[in-house]
Amino acid sequence: MKIVFIGGVKFSYEILKTILENGIKIEILFTYNESKKEIYSDFAEFEKLSKKYRIKHIKVNNINDEKNVEFMKECKPDLLLVMGWSQILKNKILKIPRLGVIGSHPTELPRFRGRAPIPWSIIKELKESALTFFYMEEGIDDGDILDQQKFKITNKDNASSLYDKITKIGKKMILKNISLLEKGKINRKKQDSSKFEEYWEKRTPDDGKIDWGGNAKDIDKLIRATGHPYPGAFTFFNNSKIIIWKSSYNNKKKSEVGKILDIKNDFVEVGCKEGTIKLEKISVAGKELNINKFFKKEHVGKIMN
Repeated sequence: MKIVFIGGVKFSYEILKTILENGIKIEILFTYNESKKEIYSDFAEFEKLSKKYRIKHIKVNNINDEKNVEFMKECKPDLLLVMGWSQILKNKILKIPRLGVIGSHPTELPRFRGRAPIPWSIIKELKESALTFFYMEEGIDDGDILDQQKFKITNKDNASSLYDKITKIGKKMILKNISLLEKGKINRKKQDSSKFEEYWEKRTPDDGKIDWGGNAKDIDKLIRATGHPYPGAFTFFNNSKIIIWKSSYNNKKKSEVGKILDIKNDFVEVGCKEGTIKLEKISVAGKELNINKFFKKEHVGKIMN
């Protein structure tokens, strides 16, 4: 079976690595070119992997460019795997492979469709979600489902832990489903549109700005939702942008909004409209710092902005 792989982020890399380590051949690999590093915070490099397994590797700005379409047509693939790719594939690509185009989406389709599913899953306080493999069509996330595996989300999960859960599940799913497709055991289940609940919009780094006028629980959710591999939640103090990677909160305490209440070696406590939040892991100017390397005792009583 001839397979073409399309992917550009860390999830894509891990799925591809699993495929190759299990002796499955990839004819052509399409990834993002270096210009996309500034756009995708979980951008991945594939050079070493493609060279190790001697795969034809094409870096693209737009997968739908005619030259890329021609490469695919010349390959005459049986299957296209699109794992971790945000550009919408046009019909001229979708109709090329004999067995179709399989995409992945880390939500329980058809309930939630759209962008930034990992951050939104945390912000929306989902208790359970799923990784879905589906047949890509011209619509957005609405093709027939090939496979779906559920996972739990706890109030301790952050973007990094969810990313890892999804990647681990994806590695098992991809091997199982390639094997089934090779044997001609193709399973397609139409999405029940009546179960659709919400379309999630794209998120940008600016969406990570903390509003200290919110409640502590929501700010903590934002910090967990936007952490690694994403750009992080942030605030400003003393003309510096502070990225916050870890926090804890107390919704019962009361204080002035944005006021620094206490500074210890391992946290700085800040007041919110409802409750207080402890910032426990930060970085400034791209460098991770201990709390007491940036905040000083004389900052107690000052206001974050």
